[in-house]
Amino acid sequence: MTNIVVDKQGALRADAAAATVLGAAAGRYRAHRAGALVVMTLDEGTGAVAREGETLALCGDIAAMPLLGLMNMLGQSRESGRLVLKRGASERVVLLHNGDVASIGSNLPADRLGVFLVKLGKISETALEEAQRESAATGKRIGQVLLQRGFIDSHQLWRAIQEQITELFADVVQWEEGSFVLYRLPQGFQMPPTPPLPMQGLLLEAVRRADEMSVYRERIPSMSARLRRTHRAPPDGFGQDPDDALAARVYSILAPEASVADVARALHVADFDATRGCYDLLKRGLAELVKAHVDTHYALRREDEHRLEVFNVAFREIHDEVVRAGQLEAFRAGVAKYLADPAHGFHAFFVGATLDDSGALATPPLAHNLGTLIAEGHDASTVVTEALTELTFFMLFQCSSFLDPSIDEQLGRRVRLIHASLR
Repeated sequence: MTNIVVDKQGALRADAAAATVLGAAAGRYRAHRAGALVVMTLDEGTGAVAREGETLALCGDIAAMPLLGLMNMLGQSRESGRLVLKRGASERVVLLHNGDVASIGSNLPADRLGVFLVKLGKISETALEEAQRESAATGKRIGQVLLQRGFIDSHQLWRAIQEQITELFADVVQWEEGSFVLYRLPQGFQMPPTPPLPMQGLLLEAVRRADEMSVYRERIPSMSARLRRTHRAPPDGFGQDPDDALAARVYSILAPEASVADVARALHVADFDATRGCYDLLKRGLAELVKAHVDTHYALRREDEHRLEVFNVAFREIHDEVVRAGQLEAFRAGVAKYLADPAHGFHAFFVGATLDDSGALATPPLAHNLGTLIAEGHDASTVVTEALTELTFFMLFQCSSFLDPSIDEQLGRRVRLIHASLR
């Protein structure tokens, strides 16, 4: 039970449990009054909090309300507003107009419209730099400047905006954690001049891409994976059929070899399309993955060391509770079987891994295994986070049969607070 008392002067007094909750989410907040509720939203100076005239309509935890379901609900109910989505340092702002998507913004430089136009080959980097300078001096939007200076025509810009919205939407609805806040827009708010994209169409495309990408990722672990041509010759007429066009363009890049990210840059296509083209060549036997040199002395990056240490703090907390319950032997035997099980998806990361006397995972074998996985094209941060999260779930699952329910619940709460420091 957590309690916070607010006096008539607005001063706060929190009990120990509430102080623990607030301490794990330290920062600057904006307070909103919503009927009998007071809601606080994190204000990091990015403009994602409520603007003048906006009111809070809906907020929650993405883990408890998956974004595919939320977006479908907002589309079906024809909602209008500004939907702010946060996951760690990443923010996406979706502008809704009668249930459809009018625009999507991002705080990540790589997601900006100008960068996206360069990536697609619609404008040059020089043109973007000139447009950025004028935009900063005049306050005009990048797209408006590019049009006025003749760097791009209106049809090209409109198509690029559609592609960017589709790509950002397909990515964000796959988020499994974070928070969402829907703000009602003030009266007289001006929507973008471009027609909004239908919500249902975007949802269907996002689901299709997620399903296909899960298949591609079985062969191509990440955008850094490298491919090269095999000795098999392409069939006669390869590339003349529209269905072969993308694969043929990708094939032309793989000489002598290239990463999937290189393909995307060279062909000015989205990451999804570059991955699809590479997967097609692998299926046909026209390309193969390149096994890079494995550094047996791979050193963890500072951010990955931090992730591992945070998880180890949680593992020690679980270990200590199991010791108090007198169930250490059974617990360690179960974890050992999990780490050695070749059937689960993170076996390659856990090869040779063991728990030390404190209940933490030793670093050297994990670093070696991570070096091998990186050489195969896997993303280090993703592997570390997903593998250790699944191990945490397994440990807590074991504890549910060892511990008293109230102690088990308290342990789970402490572990979640520890993990919160990763965000």
